[in-house]
Amino acid sequence: MYDKINIESKNNEVIFLLYQVALSNSSLKKTFYCQSNIPLEKGERIIVKFKGKKTIGYVLEEVNNSFNKDKDTLVFQSKLDGKSFLRSWLVDALKDAALYYNTPVGKLFDLCFPKGIENYFVEKVKFNNPLYGFEEFTLNEFINKFGERKLQQFLKDGTISVFKDFKLKVPTPRKEIYLELKADLKEVSTKRLTEKQKKVIDYLFLNKIVSYKELKELLDINKDVILQLKRKKLIEIYENIPEKIKKVVLNEEQEKAVEEVVKSKSKVLLHGVTGSGKTEVYLSVIERLNTKVLYLVPEVSLIEQTLSRIYSRFSDLKVEVYHSYLTKSQKVDVWLKAIKGQIDVLVGTRSAFFIPHNYELIIVDEAHDESYYQDGEVVYDINYLADKFPGPVIFGSATPRLDHYLKAKENNMKICKLTKRYGAHLPDVEIINMKKEEKVTYHLSKKLVDEIKNELDNSKSVMLFVRRKGYSLIMCTNCGHVVKCPSCEVALTYHKSNEKLKCHICGYETEVISTCPVCGSIMLLEKGAGTERIEKEIQNLFPARNISRVDTEVIQDYRLFQKILKGLYNGELNILVGTKMITKGLDVPTVNLIGVIDIDAIQSLPDYNSALNLFRLIVQVVGRSGRKEKGKALIQTYDPESLVLEYAVKQDVEGYYDYELKQRRALNYPPFVDIIQVVVYSNEKESGFKNAEKMVEELKKHNIQILGPTEFFIPKIRNLYLHHYIIKTNKVLKVNQTLNDILVKFPAKVSIRVNPPSLYFI
Repeated sequence: MYDKINIESKNNEVIFLLYQVALSNSSLKKTFYCQSNIPLEKGERIIVKFKGKKTIGYVLEEVNNSFNKDKDTLVFQSKLDGKSFLRSWLVDALKDAALYYNTPVGKLFDLCFPKGIENYFVEKVKFNNPLYGFEEFTLNEFINKFGERKLQQFLKDGTISVFKDFKLKVPTPRKEIYLELKADLKEVSTKRLTEKQKKVIDYLFLNKIVSYKELKELLDINKDVILQLKRKKLIEIYENIPEKIKKVVLNEEQEKAVEEVVKSKSKVLLHGVTGSGKTEVYLSVIERLNTKVLYLVPEVSLIEQTLSRIYSRFSDLKVEVYHSYLTKSQKVDVWLKAIKGQIDVLVGTRSAFFIPHNYELIIVDEAHDESYYQDGEVVYDINYLADKFPGPVIFGSATPRLDHYLKAKENNMKICKLTKRYGAHLPDVEIINMKKEEKVTYHLSKKLVDEIKNELDNSKSVMLFVRRKGYSLIMCTNCGHVVKCPSCEVALTYHKSNEKLKCHICGYETEVISTCPVCGSIMLLEKGAGTERIEKEIQNLFPARNISRVDTEVIQDYRLFQKILKGLYNGELNILVGTKMITKGLDVPTVNLIGVIDIDAIQSLPDYNSALNLFRLIVQVVGRSGRKEKGKALIQTYDPESLVLEYAVKQDVEGYYDYELKQRRALNYPPFVDIIQVVVYSNEKESGFKNAEKMVEELKKHNIQILGPTEFFIPKIRNLYLHHYIIKTNKVLKVNQTLNDILVKFPAKVSIRVNPPSLYFI
């Protein structure tokens, strides 16, 4: 076909070029070599023959042709796309990440192409000389008109070019209207307003100008409501954002941060307390650089509020969203718009990073969040990849990554600090000593319940953080037996809503038992508290109130989460009970009280990041309070003397980080050294441990520092026994190569994780 035309020298000898290639959909961690008789572009997809079968390969780079053919050589068949859609820096970054995280390189590149994208390709032919006077043909039309021989001849002499185009609808321009509050509080008080009109006015008091789309989605209002408010001369309606409103007035710290980012054109840590206006800094940088942007958030739940802020500021930008909840066709649509250059701002979770969007600025919001670390067969960290970007990147967080903080401290990374809340004050934080405090239920203190009642009486909303989902664990009070999963060494969680016992590791579920399977006793105790149990207790205490819970059991569809948040924004939802999903960057002005129910178990986890994670969680969850006025946070604990709590209550991030870095330097832990966790799976417990021991013995021959092996924190998962060991090194690439060479000698299944956010979860 057209892509098999030979490159010939003056002596009519065929010239072969050599390329490094990664195989698509392959678990192999190595790359291959491929000879081609036509030039190939870095990053483009090609068809190669591997083990007798045609498969897709990714061209990583052209290499020196002086080599000896061996088993790592692939047979080139043809081009697939006809060009590369991946920028050179991204190809290099993905290749580096595959080596660093010891993960299948081809599967990492697969993330750049949504499934089914080939169905949208159309091969076209164009004449390179305009004197021919022909328009473009599809490839089939050209062959039908001129024949296959003419195609080959024209390709060879450069008369024509064959390229891939796409079936793509041109997006319809988005029409929007904007609302501005024109009256002050005194004037508003003289008007008779409906409930929905009051909601709009309250929301406008918090924002200078908002789009109708934002109000409609958050407050569930129609255009009649805003037209009535205009007739009452309380608001002004615009078809475009007025320039006087577009210009946001930044405080001194924000202005300095924007100038530093624009000037630096490199990597910047934006370290701002919760509610300090980091988003305004992001948007001002976008405005001043006037360039294409990739805007990353850790959770899908944060996308809507991010979009609202962008729409309110930039009415003329083409904004798209990309995340895992999109349908297959929606993902393809965004991908096609990206490669066509039809996106100005791409907002999304970590998967959006791989879309071949021609951005010139990356924003990583809540950069510390563990959601940016992808676990599983393919392992990577968005922060690592973003650091490879040859342009400005803003890593924003109230509780930064330790490695970012250390780099900034050692002047290896620019840091911009925001120390004041934007338009509000940090909330008051109170520790409730559960050893002494009077309790209304086993899990809720009287102090917390009284504060909740007070907030509700003042028409405010409340958020309650609970560490885990579900209702409780089931334990026999006679013999102490805890009901566990038959396939995993973990306790089953009781879910009262559907009367099931569930394993949150493998998904196993069964009916609730009435007698102990060990001793036959009926004395079964519901031990511990999950979101469902706290929700039930709160409902019993406040039966007339609207209460919802948010955890991964409930929120299978992110749109449901948006519906719940809408209830919070418009004041219809009184109390929200949730796991860490509610701690991540949510900006809900109606919430003035945050209650933290149970945190003690987090710090006691046998994990090098447990204390740091607890600190971050408290700082972040407390930061959800008092976005409109000074708020309050109540933290229940049986360990009120905790050093982590002491720092977190004061929101003293720098003080705690300096303490934590001192500890880690002494113990030789990240960020002063890299760690590689190797988890070994086996069918038999004893043989599995012996296998892990032999691996460690082999590794120690290479002077590698190792902790373990030992039984994994969860000894059994999905009927497999787990053991693990920890490697400490400053030479990750070298150790990974040695590790791979040694693992070939052992048939065991292993999982390798480099600098994981937690050793505990896999």
